[in-house]
Amino acid sequence: MNAHDYVELKSEILDGMRSYMDDLRADGAAPGYAERDIDACEAIVDRYLDAARDGSGDLARVRAALKTAVLALNALNARCGYALIETEQREGLCDLLLGAAAEAGLGSGEEDLTEAWREW
Repeated sequence: MNAHDYVELKSEILDGMRSYMDDLRADGAAPGYAERDIDACEAIVDRYLDAARDGSGDLARVRAALKTAVLALNALNARCGYALIETEQREGLCDLLLGAAAEAGLGSGEEDLTEAWREW
């Protein structure tokens, strides 16, 4: 994946969250999260991508950044009643996080390095 691919994938994930939220609201249901939660998700992903890019070659640093991002996403999703990260978002987030880790030299991108910490 290149930088453009990460931007595109992140955009798809966030757009999916927004679409689901808008659909629920249109049906008169409460989605369990708001735009600020989507923005918080984006900030977590952006911090991780920056850390993975900056830590390239320092596998311990990249692993720590990955763990921090996954734990932050866990906490955010919990605050949203576990409604923010649905199946499509989970798959996209895993692709994005693991792809960036692999590019930084951590893992192959195929193995799920997030599994030990991920609750979503």
